[in-house]
This record gives sequence, structure tokens and C-alpha cells, in this order.
Amino acid sequence: MRRPPLETYLFTGVAVATILAFLLADPEPPLVVQIAAIAILAALLGIPHGALDPLVARRLGLWRGPVGFGVFNLVYTAAAVAVIGLWLVAPLPSLVLFLVVSAVHFGGDWMRERSPWLRSLAGAALLSLPAFRDEDAVAGLYATLAGEGARSVAAAQAAIGLPLLVLLLGLAVLAARRAPHEAVELGLVALLALTTPPLVFFIVYFCTLHSARHLREGFVEERAQPRRLTALVVVAYTVIPLAAAALFLTATAGTASLDDQLLRVVFIGLAALTVPHMALIALGDRALRRAAAAAATDAADASEPERAPQPMSSGS
Repeated sequence: MRRPPLETYLFTGVAVATILAFLLADPEPPLVVQIAAIAILAALLGIPHGALDPLVARRLGLWRGPVGFGVFNLVYTAAAVAVIGLWLVAPLPSLVLFLVVSAVHFGGDWMRERSPWLRSLAGAALLSLPAFRDEDAVAGLYATLAGEGARSVAAAQAAIGLPLLVLLLGLAVLAARRAPHEAVELGLVALLALTTPPLVFFIVYFCTLHSARHLREGFVEERAQPRRLTALVVVAYTVIPLAAAALFLTATAGTASLDDQLLRVVFIGLAALTVPHMALIALGDRALRRAAAAAATDAADASEPERAPQPMSSGS
């Protein structure tokens, strides 16, 4: 039985405290406070978990030397800018695409030995339960991000919320056999989504579980690197997108209310960073599968008994 990682304790403590607060006192903060909180916490915990991507790319052999590093950054930045451009041109399809990509990405937090389809359904449940609890609130957020037509997306998520809730709890039961801490996390994710406002749910899950998990794993995977270099990369690749977001907010000041601006910057910014980040994660997973398959083949070859030499035919 695997020992629970540190982020399980962090998420459990914060999630239980948040659930109790809303059940006992219902202290729902104003929307602008929720959006400001997610902006701050995303800056402190959310963005850094993808800031190790340059080191991940180097470990995968995607770049070597200064020229390769520059090319990697250009491609990575171009992908992020393309996502933002697509969102500005076609916001509703972009929102749907972002939700699909996020479902696949978030579902990878659990049961990595299971089918990718099962993990993706867990991610879809995670994203749909807030609409199942409060469709109007989610519809309002989507309308701010992608126009009034996006309210239909919230309606669709609310409609499939119950079967996805049942599925999520079933996956928790499956996880309990091999990783009980994952069962606890899945159960708490469901309870948190059903008892707290959508943004509060996302703040707690994204910052204290998803981002914390990927950041811890990233530091473990890059342990061969000097810690000072790893920390420097995380700081640099966190500050750059934050500076870009601050410039955007300054340039568009007065075009919309502050809470609407912050909401768009946070979620469209996360979408822009998630797509290249997830592509890199997919390449890393493929490399791991190839390495595992090669190791299994080598082990099978090593264990195969040597064939006895065949006698030569005497001929006629």
C-alpha cells in the first residue's frame, strides 16, 4: 500500500475546512473576492507547476544548447499565443476545447495505471459537478469567458452531472484497492464540488491538489539538476506570464469590470499555458511507456534460456 503524498494531506485539510465552513456558516464571499483569490493562488501555486517545462523538455531531448533552448521557447510561446488568438476569434469552441483538454489533464491526477478513458471521465466529472450543483453560477462564469452562447455548455454539464457523480464514486471504489489516498481525494473532490461555489471549489482543487502534486513530482523528476537551477527556472517561468498578464490588465483597464477582466485573464491564461504544458506531458508519458516496454523486452530476453545447439545433419 502506497503512502499518501504530502499534497493529499494538504488538500484533505483545506477541503475539509472549506466544506465545514460552507455547511456551518455559508460564508460565501463576493464574486470579485473569489476571482482575486484564484488569481493570487494561481500565481503562487498554479503557474509554477508548469514552470518546470523547459527542464522537462531538455530531459526528453527536445532541446540541447542555447539555440535549441531558444527554439523551444519560441514554439512553446507560439502555442500559447495561438490559444489566446483562437479564444478571441472563436470563444465558444475554445471554451469547449479547454474543458475537454482540462478533463484529460486533471483526470491524470489519479489511477495512472488505469485506462486513459477512465481518467478522462474522472476529469469530466470534476469539471461538471459544479454546474450540477449551481448551473446558473457556472453559466454566468462561462458567459463572461465566451459569450451568452456558453450558457448551453453549463446546461449540458448539469445534465450529465448525476451519472458522472456516480461514475466518480465508482472510480473512488476502484482506486481504494490499490491507492486508498486516491479514493479519499476523489470522494473529497465530489463533496467539495457539491458544497461550495464553483470558483471556491476550483481554487481548492487546482491549487492544493493538482498544482501541488505536479510541482512535487516535477522537483522529484528533476532531482538530478542543481536545486538552485530548478528554483531559478520555476521563478523565471512564473514571473514572465504574470508580467504579461499585468501588462494586459493595464492595457485593457476600463474596458470591463475588474472581476470580469480578472476572470478572463486567469482562465484564458490558464488555457494558453495548459495546451503546450499538456502536449509536453503527453510526450513525457509516451517516452515513459517506450522505456517501460523496452525494459520489459530486455527482461524477457534475459530470462529466456539459451537454446541448445542443434546437431548438424549428416547429409545423404
